[in-house]
Amino acid sequence: MRLAAAGDAAFFQMVCTEPGVVCLLRNKLMNILLFSLVFNPDNVSTAQIMAGLAEDLQQRGHTLTVITTTPHFHPDASLAAAQPLRPWIGRLIQRSELSGIPVYHIWVPNKSVWPPLRVLSWLWFHFFSVVLALCLRFRPRVILACSPPITIGLAARFAAACLRADYIYNVQELYPDIAVNLGYVKNPRLIACLSAVERAVYSKALAVTSITEAMCAKIRTRTDPAKVVFIPNFVELPPPEALPPDVPHADFVITYAGNMGTPQNLGLLIEAAPFLKGVRIRLIGDGGDKARLLALAQRLGVLEKSVFFEPYRPLSDMPAIYAESDLFYVAQMPEACSDGIPSKIYRILGHRKPLLIATAETADLAQFVRRMEGGVVVSDFSAQTLAHTVESLRTDPARLSRMAAQGYANVSRYYARAAVTEQYDALLRARVRL
Repeated sequence: MRLAAAGDAAFFQMVCTEPGVVCLLRNKLMNILLFSLVFNPDNVSTAQIMAGLAEDLQQRGHTLTVITTTPHFHPDASLAAAQPLRPWIGRLIQRSELSGIPVYHIWVPNKSVWPPLRVLSWLWFHFFSVVLALCLRFRPRVILACSPPITIGLAARFAAACLRADYIYNVQELYPDIAVNLGYVKNPRLIACLSAVERAVYSKALAVTSITEAMCAKIRTRTDPAKVVFIPNFVELPPPEALPPDVPHADFVITYAGNMGTPQNLGLLIEAAPFLKGVRIRLIGDGGDKARLLALAQRLGVLEKSVFFEPYRPLSDMPAIYAESDLFYVAQMPEACSDGIPSKIYRILGHRKPLLIATAETADLAQFVRRMEGGVVVSDFSAQTLAHTVESLRTDPARLSRMAAQGYANVSRYYARAAVTEQYDALLRARVRL
């Protein structure tokens, strides 16, 4: 049997589908240490994806331990009740358990703190995550580190060297690219430093995984192309009978739920509101750009008329939010269109809801939505164009139904949780030497 290079996606598809190959690798079990800045019971997409991956790898026979932070992004009372945190070293390090997996939570402040303090909290987390990894009796064969931030890769590299383990680095968002393109980082020396960190993380990684082909293509120009592997995020697929029926409502409801930051380009949707009639826009969540968005809606005269802001809702409320919505808005700033893809789109399509996307014509997000046939894309970043698109969808419910059904069918086929986890499992078994 030919063992393919690390970037050979066809090999991993073969591993996932050929029974003989699966049987050959099935007895290769290992201890896996997961580093992630966010993890269950934090209510954010990456946290839920990493939690699902950990559970599935454990079910496949591996032994998992997780080092993460205390819930600080979107704490969720319902998730915390199911996975309570208990003091382990006082409040500094707490412990919980997810499906039999020990999870260690290092205290960090809420994400809304002063940005420089938030960066310092990352460094705090990295330091204690390495110390904790070295002090635990658990001895991993491989460390799986999920970005952002990119510096978590340095923590994984150092811990792996000390523990004589390998590490795999997962790129959810491409840094420093996204920070530079959005203007968050402008100092040339700092950019050079972050680029050096990026190269250092890639150079010693056993493999570098990322969630889009375009991101993988960029990463291959910065490290050994053979170690770069495309593995998408998965979608939690509720069975059709578990989906709540749509709630009748007078207005056409467009919903955005999640972080309200600059990259999400929510201002474009608010600017379209004055051109819309019979449309209710719901913005659910919080973030650094919320105050500006509130001021924009107030200035345009649409606040509490057609644009409504709501606080974060627990994950358990999401089925009701889907049922109350006709269309979901997901957007990217033009400068950040090639540096990531929002994980929420999988879940939206998995709940049979169509998407309204504002991004560049060539962006991974645009190509994904067209491939899934689950929404429409607006690429000229014009409020009037966006409003015109909304109006065409509002008056064509049959089209909305077709997109919802087709999007659900396609994500069910290509991005189901079991299929994506199987790719990680195959990567681990094929690459890590015991």
